Amino acid sequence: MPPIKEIKGQPTWVDYGLPDLRTLERELRSAAVDEVEAADSHEAAIDLVAQYLGFVNPAILSLTIETPMGLVIVDRKSFYHIVEKRADARERYVKMAMDTLTGPFEVWKVEYDDGSYRLAFIGAYEAKRQMLVIVAVRDGLLFWNFMQTDAKSLNKHRHGDLQHQRYKPLITDKEKGQS
Repeated sequence: MPPIKEIKGQPTWVDYGLPDLRTLERELRSAAVDEVEAADSHEAAIDLVAQYLGFVNPAILSLTIETPMGLVIVDRKSFYHIVEKRADARERYVKMAMDTLTGPFEVWKVEYDDGSYRLAFIGAYEAKRQMLVIVAVRDGLLFWNFMQTDAKSLNKHRHGDLQHQRYKPLITDKEKGQS
């Protein structure tokens, strides 16, 4: 079975006339969020992610988090693939992922070649690292993955149908009717 891929040619942040994350004004960024210390094993990383996402008891298999897009289901099973690449130590960024999920800079609806779509929650911070949280749409919104990245790489994930932005776009002199 071939992998599911994003549909090419979806509108981008450039098409929308949105600011470049590499040169984003400080006022539009969120304050930096502290990293968590990296875990020393795959199982410890899973436990760390669970703890910071609100899984206070090992018997809890899922919970919901309120986001600007509605309630997102967080399933404990999704943590395994998030932290599987131990060299990345993604668990260090779990607090940033939670902050991005609840207060994203932008949210994009990205279409896939199988007719499905996912939501890309973009987190822009006053820090070297930025955040991308992916929410799958299957019987509701399902927290799927998160990854830290730099601003240039995060711009590449700003495409599809812009669903939410926490800022008002800056109006240029051209848009005001001035030359």
